[in-house]
Amino acid sequence: MGGGSHNSVAVEFKDYVAVIEAPLDQQRSLAVIAETRKQFPNKPIRYVINTHNHFDHLGGIRTYVSEGVTVITEDKNKDFYKNVVLAPQPRSLLPDRLSQRPFAPTGPGQLTMQTFTDHYTISDGNQTIELHHVDGLNHSDNMVIAYLPKQKIVVSADMGGPPPAGQNPPVNANAVVLYNNIKRLKLDITTHVPIHGAPGPQAEFDRIVAPVAARTPQQGGGGE
Repeated sequence: MGGGSHNSVAVEFKDYVAVIEAPLDQQRSLAVIAETRKQFPNKPIRYVINTHNHFDHLGGIRTYVSEGVTVITEDKNKDFYKNVVLAPQPRSLLPDRLSQRPFAPTGPGQLTMQTFTDHYTISDGNQTIELHHVDGLNHSDNMVIAYLPKQKIVVSADMGGPPPAGQNPPVNANAVVLYNNIKRLKLDITTHVPIHGAPGPQAEFDRIVAPVAARTPQQGGGGE
């Protein structure tokens, strides 16, 4: 689900859909939810997966919770999300859907959150999403990448991606960290789908990052 600055990825399972990343704000989330329902009619959005806790990557999470969607995020985010980001207190400035739909024991408005450390898997026996913690990243100590083994796709945030054809942009430290983690996890990837920017061949990402990674292995990063 492409965006002007941030993308989301909708993944179809047999009986439901999972959305990777709920960035920016309610307006963006409502647009992604509407398009997801259009693309996958009669399949509810069951999960929204959050890559990390920076404001521009979690700003739309409340909208999904107001629809009864379960948030999947790293355990380090649990208290912050429960007590601050998704807290049920009223909002007087630009009230969103969640503030207007108080938490209920079940159904829309219920806060359901699944947290994990290191790795987590969603699967229906056919489609699978693997979530992996990213080691050694200074930009965020709770960064997660999503890997779809069947399609050989990796989804990542704030760590760059394949360059446009024929270009050789500078490689920052965050991209080196992503490269090192892909190798550490032994992920078989064909396509890289960044939250920022256009999808592209993983081979192109490897081409520009591998030489830099060879000189600066395991280096953390700042950045976006």
